[in-house]
Amino acid sequence: MDISQAMKIVGSQVFLPGRSDWELIHRVLKDPEFVAPKKAMSPAAGLQAGITLRPIDALHRLSYATKLRYQDDILDMYMQWGLLRYLGFFELAYDGHPLPGLKLSEAGQRVTGNQRRVTSEEMGIGFGVLLATRWFEQTAAAGIPITAVDIDAALDERFVLAAGTQKAVEQLGARRPDYLVIAHDPGKRSHYRVRVLECKGTSRPSYATRQLASAIGQLSDVTVGGRVPVGLAVSTVTASNGVSFLAIDPDDTDEASYEVNSNTIAQAAGFRLTNEDIADISPTELASASLSASWGMLADFGGNLDALDRWAPTVMRSRLIRRQRERISFDTPFGNARGTSTAFGFDGRQLTVRYAIDETVDQNLTHSPESIIEAQAAFAERLAAPSENRYHDTGYEDLYSATADGSIFALSLK
Repeated sequence: MDISQAMKIVGSQVFLPGRSDWELIHRVLKDPEFVAPKKAMSPAAGLQAGITLRPIDALHRLSYATKLRYQDDILDMYMQWGLLRYLGFFELAYDGHPLPGLKLSEAGQRVTGNQRRVTSEEMGIGFGVLLATRWFEQTAAAGIPITAVDIDAALDERFVLAAGTQKAVEQLGARRPDYLVIAHDPGKRSHYRVRVLECKGTSRPSYATRQLASAIGQLSDVTVGGRVPVGLAVSTVTASNGVSFLAIDPDDTDEASYEVNSNTIAQAAGFRLTNEDIADISPTELASASLSASWGMLADFGGNLDALDRWAPTVMRSRLIRRQRERISFDTPFGNARGTSTAFGFDGRQLTVRYAIDETVDQNLTHSPESIIEAQAAFAERLAAPSENRYHDTGYEDLYSATADGSIFALSLK
C-alpha cells in the first residue's frame, strides 16, 4: 500500500461495528474474571450498535492521550514510527453496509508477537478515547469540551515513565482505570463532571469479553468523595478480518458535578495521588487538578511550553523533559491553529505532521482559568455546528482532526 492510499483510508468515513447490549452484559456476568461492581451495569448510550468515524480521529486521540509518556529524546522517533506504522495498518472492508468498515492491511497482518500486543493496546486507547467522547456527548451534551487525562502520567507520583511504558516505583493497591474523563456540566459552565475510562485492546474477538470483565472491576476500584463515578469500559478488537468494539457502562442516574475556578485550581497545583484511598480526596480538588492537567496536556500537544509550565500539576511537569520547538500558525477547516510541525520523507514524498491548538484557545492558555473555559466552550460549540463539507473540501492529501477541547491534528502529503 502506498502512502497516498493509506491517507485516503484514514481520511475516509467508516462504520465501526460495536456491541453494547444486555446480551453482552449477560456474557460478561458469566466470565470467570468478573467481579460484581458496586453499581448496576447497562448498555452504553450511543454505542449500542456501532458508530461512524474517520480512522484519523482515532489516531489523533492516540497521539494526544499518550504524548505525556514520551520524553523529547525519543518523542520524534516514536511519533514518526508510530504514525507511519498505523497509517498503513488498515484497509477498507466492504460488507453491504452503506459505509465501509475497517480490516487489517497485509502490512498490519504481518505485525506479530509482542509488537502485535502493543499495537492492540494502542488501538484500544485511540478508539477507546474516541468512543468515550461519543458516549459522554450522548449522556451529557454535544458541543462541550471533553478531555481524557492519563491518571498515572498526569497525577500519580508512584510511576516513572520510560519509552512509553509506566512502571510502579512502590507497591500499589487496587488497580485503577486508565483515564479520568473531564467535561463541562452543560447546565453549569463553572462546574465539571469527572468520569472514568478503562481502555482495552485485543486481536482476538474471543478475548474481548474477558477484557471487559476485568475493566469493569477497575472502574469499581475508584471512588470520589465516597461515590463510584460514572464510567465506561471498552475493548477494541483489531482482528485481521475486521475492527470492532464492545462497551459497557456501569450505570449512574445521579451524577455529581464540581465547581472549578481560579481559587480551586491554584489550591490543587500540588495535587498528587499516593497510597491514600482516592475516596479520601476532595472531589473538587480532584476535578480542579484534572482540569489543570487537561490544560497541561493540551499545551504539551501543541508545544505551548509557557502554558504547560503554568497548568501542569507538579508531579506531571516534574517528569516531563521538553525543549522549545518552533511554533507556526496555519489555517484549518476549524479556524486558525498554532503548534509544531514535523516533516519527513516517505516513499519519495514528504509527509508533514502538525500538532496544534485552536489559535484562540492557545492564546487564552496563558490567561486565567475563566478565559480558558470560555475559549474552549466557544470552540466546542463551533466544532459541533453542522458543516457538511468541512473534511472533504481538503481532499485526502490534507487531513485534519480536532477535539472539542481545542487540539488539532493535521497530516499533509506533498
